[in-house]
Amino acid sequence: MPRITCKTPSTGRTIMLRLVDVGTTATTIAEAPDFSVPDTSSTFAARDPSDSGRAIRPGEVSLLTPIFARNKGTATAVLTVEFLSEAGDRSSFAVVSVPAGETAAIPVQGQSLVKRVLAGTNGDRLQVKSGTADVFDIHGAADERVSSEHIGVVT
Repeated sequence: MPRITCKTPSTGRTIMLRLVDVGTTATTIAEAPDFSVPDTSSTFAARDPSDSGRAIRPGEVSLLTPIFARNKGTATAVLTVEFLSEAGDRSSFAVVSVPAGETAAIPVQGQSLVKRVLAGTNGDRLQVKSGTADVFDIHGAADERVSSEHIGVVT
């Protein structure tokens, strides 16, 4: 078994993107979080409202795999994949027709969802909706972590 030896473990973790019986309204399957991190020296201005010794830092979700959409229905169905930004801007990433019994791979891998507005309630979101209720099952994987940023940079 391969092993990576390091002083500190990774701060990211793999999350599975799963949704059974996709509905006809946009449903979030991945959303960028923010993180509460120890910051007793008050280096960062955005503070955790529930613990003054912690800061709020931006988060990121990196999509690792395509979104696999299986049409388990008896007729061709349409699936829409959308990005909803933390500012509320919606854009369709893909609209695919999937024959009955087939699986479509929607190439979202390599895309990132971010949450930079620390006072905001939602980060970027990946959403799906179907033209026909309950015929699609969705599968995929992503990596969720604190956003990589320049720390200590003075501009």
